[in-house]
Amino acid sequence: MQITSFFVALALAVSSVSGLPTAAVNGRGIFDGTVGATDDLLIFDSPGFPDPANPGNTLISLQTFVSLRQVDLGLVTKAITEAISALGVEVGDSLNILQGRIKLIGAIGLPGKSTTVTVPGCTEPAAKSGSTSGSDLGMSLKTVSLGQCASNVKEFTATSSFGGFLNDRTSQATVFNSPNSGFGVISDIDDTIKISNVLDTVALIKSTLLEAPKPVAGMPELYGKLAQSLNQPQFVYVTGSPFQLYPFLNDFIDTTYSASKGPIFAQNLTIVDPVEAIKFVSNGNTEGFKNAQIDRLRVMYLNKKWLAIGDSTQKDPEVYGASFKRHGDAIACSWIRRVEGANNTDERFAAAFAGVPANKFRIYTDADIPSLANINVAAGEC
Repeated sequence: MQITSFFVALALAVSSVSGLPTAAVNGRGIFDGTVGATDDLLIFDSPGFPDPANPGNTLISLQTFVSLRQVDLGLVTKAITEAISALGVEVGDSLNILQGRIKLIGAIGLPGKSTTVTVPGCTEPAAKSGSTSGSDLGMSLKTVSLGQCASNVKEFTATSSFGGFLNDRTSQATVFNSPNSGFGVISDIDDTIKISNVLDTVALIKSTLLEAPKPVAGMPELYGKLAQSLNQPQFVYVTGSPFQLYPFLNDFIDTTYSASKGPIFAQNLTIVDPVEAIKFVSNGNTEGFKNAQIDRLRVMYLNKKWLAIGDSTQKDPEVYGASFKRHGDAIACSWIRRVEGANNTDERFAAAFAGVPANKFRIYTDADIPSLANINVAAGEC
């Protein structure tokens, strides 16, 4: 059971209980304009990359989610508790963890909203986000310029202040600045760096909603060493999980993978009506989403080479194999974690990497993880 499919089911349960709209909200009304006191704002961490038209300037992919400010999670909690209980999972003493993880599931996205972020260290005094749309239920994604940014700084803080009388709330995110050269690391999250148990529905629910996250043993150390051997590569985490899990996943990476922090590209799961939800369940489109994000990174960093790391539970081998065929040596190397219980046949991997040189990919086991740090990827090894 894929995480995206599971969250569609939960979102439908929440919609039926809390009366969320089943169609796009009209963009014209009392919620129009800038983010204010009645809103919640999430700014996603962003990659910073050179402006192709003016390489001295830095562009960011500014993504925001604006929702109606929540006061009570009671109805959402009840709906989700009942949904997972029907699958044999009891919340027990993990209620606080559950409520922290599900906050965005019950969020009512608002169209017609924009915000302005300030990024100290860059010459552009403020950057304005795009206006959130109705079709994406509160989500906005826009490329904006920060002007010239301090070249010796790799991480900048983007801050947005909420409007409204006596409202001093702010929202912050990190801009991970990187040149159009050198190396980057494209990494999956679930069952690549975090134990999620994607192949076991009950274990997946527990690890996603109720338990403290656990890293795959040895991976934090490996990523820390890659950060050194690849000379401060741009880490980008591309996950098929929905953006509703972003705060949870972002905190996990910031704490457990502090030496290899980077932006997270997560799927935009929107519930417009049950028919659309059913299509989302049947498609999933993790493969299409990840391919699109790798293409997006290639546009940002045309001259950067990438080490792609994933696992065998879903479609990472197929995604990375296809990406090599599209982008050639820009995908310098692919590592796939062999997860027990997944389709790990030689035939599967041969098909996924058909046409990819054998020295451009590696299937590894957990026992191999410590030795991966000894591979000189920067020199062409894989």
